[in-house]
Amino acid sequence: LDMGKQSFDTFDFKWYSQSVSPEQDVSPRANMERNFDECRDYAYQFGPRSGNLLLCGDPGLGKTFLSACIARVVSEGGFSVVYDTAAHIFTQFENAKFHRESDYDADPESDVNRCLQCDLLIMDDLGTEMTTAFVQSTLYQIINTRLLTGKKTIINTNLNPGQIGTRYSGQILSRLEGEYEILPFFGEDIRRLKREQM
Repeated sequence: LDMGKQSFDTFDFKWYSQSVSPEQDVSPRANMERNFDECRDYAYQFGPRSGNLLLCGDPGLGKTFLSACIARVVSEGGFSVVYDTAAHIFTQFENAKFHRESDYDADPESDVNRCLQCDLLIMDDLGTEMTTAFVQSTLYQIINTRLLTGKKTIINTNLNPGQIGTRYSGQILSRLEGEYEILPFFGEDIRRLKREQM
């Protein structure tokens, strides 16, 4: 994915309301400041002892932007980073399994092995792909393999944890809730707000 000019220095909090809604105990601005600090600390302190992140919430709230910021900092620190959409990652696994475009078990440079073995995998837009039995098993394989090998993962999704469990499996949700720090995003769609100001 193109990281463009996205960096922690250019992040703008003005799009997040300071009003607290009845459904939340903090404002979108306060929540975003917390998420921003968590993501920035994660990026600059990244190493073998880092954890995993699940960024979840409605579209247009900054999940992809902050992930790109993390990818930039971590890769500049000399770590290997794979940053791609979930749909494209699943397609790569499907091609490797069914079309045998490469012997990915033996080839460390295959797309599949890069996803499984990189220091940090950032999977963007989980939930936008067509969910099949193959996708469910592949997501489990990716999450479980990377946990077992100590590799770090960030997942972005518009789904909430309950929807993840329903769509993929209770096993996957259990691993996410047990091994990932969950950062919820809420507020108004920033892309829409920017369009309205044009």
